Amino acid sequence: MASDEILVFTTIGDRDMAEEHISEMLEQGIIVSGTIFPEVELVFLWEGKITVDTENKILLKAKADKYNAIEEYIMKRHPYIAPEIIRMDVSFGSPAYKAFVADKIKKNS
Repeated sequence: MASDEILVFTTIGDRDMAEEHISEMLEQGIIVSGTIFPEVELVFLWEGKITVDTENKILLKAKADKYNAIEEYIMKRHPYIAPEIIRMDVSFGSPAYKAFVADKIKKNS
C-alpha cells in the first residue's frame, strides 16, 4: 500500500534558485516544506573522466497526490536538461511529527 506522504529529492547548482523554487512550491501549496543541503559534492564519470562538482541537494516533503505537480514544476523551471527527480513513499515518522505535518498540510490546503 502506497503512503500518503512522499519525499522528493532534486538538485540544483544555484543556492538562491533552490530557495526560490522551494518558496514558489510552498506558495502554490504543492509541498509542505523543503530542505537545502548546501554544496554537496557530486562525483561522476563524464566523457570517460572522473569529475567532481558541487550542487545543492533539495529534499521536498509533500502529500503523494501532489507528486505530478512537483514533477511538472521541476521539469518546467529547472535549468538542467534532465534534472534529478527521485520520489520516495514514506511515513513521516513519530506520531508527534506526523501530527505536526498533518496540521501544516491542513493549514496550507
